[in-house]
Amino acid sequence: MKNKPVFIIYLIVFAGLLWFDRFTKNLVSANMQPGEAIPAQDAFVAIRYTVNTGVSFSLFSGHPGILIALQSVLFIAIAVAFVITYRRLRHPVLQTGLVWIVTGGAGNLIDRIMYGHVIDFISVGSFPVWNFADMCIVGGCILLGIFILFIYSKRPEPEGKAVKDGNTR
Repeated sequence: MKNKPVFIIYLIVFAGLLWFDRFTKNLVSANMQPGEAIPAQDAFVAIRYTVNTGVSFSLFSGHPGILIALQSVLFIAIAVAFVITYRRLRHPVLQTGLVWIVTGGAGNLIDRIMYGHVIDFISVGSFPVWNFADMCIVGGCILLGIFILFIYSKRPEPEGKAVKDGNTR
């Protein structure tokens, strides 16, 4: 791969974000019991230790094998997409978004493999409880959307690829 130092930076970002995700989940699980909240159950913003056996909004709860297989396939697909786009496009918004998504997926996949559930602990209002890995996934998807809508769609056509006379056949 050309430009290896930049690729190594993305690997360091991946490792750092994954470490932080694991650190926060271990900190919560070592110091709290499931269902416990700090400061209190009715606080608008709280650390609320919950376990999620499903995916977003507890979908597919109770099917750990299917979820592990599905998450593994998605993790591999996005990691491969990162490598392919890194070689072809090398745009920092795209690469950062994909690294965040892969990191979040890895963090939650590790939980699912180790515990059979994902540790969630960030509670804001009536929104479902989430974790740092979920934040990475959502942030990465936002960056991916920004790249597709505002950066990639504005790229000029490569020489010789333009459609003549509006005919697309």
